[in-house]
Amino acid sequence: MMFSSNDSLNAFHPSRIYVEILLNLGLDKAIPNVHTQIDMLTIDNQPVPITLNHEEYDNSYVCSPYTAYISYAQDELPLIQSKTQRRLFWGAIRLADKLLKWAKINQTLSINNWLVSTNLPPNWSNQSLQKLTADLIQRYPHHSFNIRSLNPYNHPQLIKNLKAQGWLMIPARQVYLFDNKDRQWWQRSHTKRDQKLLQKTHLQHLKPEEHQQADFTEIEHCFTQLFIEKHSSFNPQFTAAYLYQMHLKGLMRFHSFRDPKSQRIIASIGLFTQQEIITTPMVGYDTHLPKNLGLYRLLMAVLLKETYDSEKMMNLSSGAGNFKSARGGLPTIEYTAFYINHLSCKRKLIMLCFAKLLNKFAPKVFAENQI
Repeated sequence: MMFSSNDSLNAFHPSRIYVEILLNLGLDKAIPNVHTQIDMLTIDNQPVPITLNHEEYDNSYVCSPYTAYISYAQDELPLIQSKTQRRLFWGAIRLADKLLKWAKINQTLSINNWLVSTNLPPNWSNQSLQKLTADLIQRYPHHSFNIRSLNPYNHPQLIKNLKAQGWLMIPARQVYLFDNKDRQWWQRSHTKRDQKLLQKTHLQHLKPEEHQQADFTEIEHCFTQLFIEKHSSFNPQFTAAYLYQMHLKGLMRFHSFRDPKSQRIIASIGLFTQQEIITTPMVGYDTHLPKNLGLYRLLMAVLLKETYDSEKMMNLSSGAGNFKSARGGLPTIEYTAFYINHLSCKRKLIMLCFAKLLNKFAPKVFAENQI
């Protein structure tokens, strides 16, 4: 059932198209490791996807705060260079594991959740946020509410308004921004070398309009090798059917590289523009091929050229910090906002302590380890 929405309103809005893709395919055929209820609500007369969860601890981090802060964090512990920091975070994760379950952290409604790594929200008005919060408390009195992917560079006023209304800001990760107001990153030596590699590669570059449905089986395989097998099984596991529908409906623009000998797609990237900011929820390549092919560099070269040509900002998400910084990426801490004021004292106390702890230590660890 749609909440506070009008079927005649914004019939072709990207949010509606996206939710229809998921409902038509079914989550098990679209993103099989995501377990949630998806719906829409309307904020400032614009439809927004939402997800509703109750517990579901064995879930992708895109709709499970427990997975984001516990399960995924455990997978990323080896990235922390300091042994002392690793031990401290390992102990903190073990303690937080039980406490966050007691706080029912996964009993939550996620606002503007596109089930991708980066969900950039509009700058909703203060009045709309007040009404939204009051309406959600009435409808879901035992759920927390959360908004992911907030950063002080893109959302200073939204963060200020949320804090003023009692929302908690909990650090989630460090992301890297490329802003076209200052194009010095385009003149970086690493960026120039990547562009030269793009010009001389023997691989066939497939532009968005050149993709066929059959290509998406290989694109899925590339994504799975990099993001699921190499990094974490808690990343959303996009299927070929889902990726093809995102391409077909124009929500995601794919650039791929085909090996002219085998005719296989061996690298691919999907660009998803939100609020006039380019994001990259889908990156993948054949991890078994020689590193001297420079597949990741080729994908980033395409992305940076698309960003430069479009004159839009780009949010390059987290990870590979050294690589992104060398190309001029501006690091900034990303937060998830939680509203918990209507919940029980026990749940509020645990979440308040958790937020205080992460705000004290996490930004420094993210910055030092570029994660």
